[in-house]
Amino acid sequence: MKETSYLKGRDELIGQFRKIPSLHNFENRYLKEILSLSKIRKYEPGETIIEEGQSDRWMYVVISGEVRVLKGGEELSRLRMAGDVFGEMGVIDGQPRSATIEAATHTTCLAMDTSFMDHLSEEDRHPFHAMLYKLFSEILAVRLRDTGEELTRCRRELAKLRGETPPE
Repeated sequence: MKETSYLKGRDELIGQFRKIPSLHNFENRYLKEILSLSKIRKYEPGETIIEEGQSDRWMYVVISGEVRVLKGGEELSRLRMAGDVFGEMGVIDGQPRSATIEAATHTTCLAMDTSFMDHLSEEDRHPFHAMLYKLFSEILAVRLRDTGEELTRCRRELAKLRGETPPE
């Protein structure tokens, strides 16, 4: 992995990061906070970004490239779009990483040290958390829908293998 230093004071980047779908709703002052404890990280194909079972407070936004989501060594999905977010579950619940994330291609990410949220003023904390948790809700809703579709597909395949009528 290659990484920059923290992006504190790099206000010229705000316009570029505002173009990333997952960050476009944040006000400039919040983007400055996010950037102050963020780094740009570049990964080679096959390089591990997050290790299942480990704990940390980093959350990632894909800038370019593609990552594989692995659970117990088995690929569950891929994130391919600029703005795709991963690592958010550990931020939400403080639990160890539930999956391994590895670069499938040359990948560039915005890596955010979410400890910056502990340093927000009382005035900023609630509006920032509201925006962040709205983002998390949108991410999790999409993933829950995808999981439901995958579960339905698996149930149909299993029913066919058993010679049963697949559920509607």
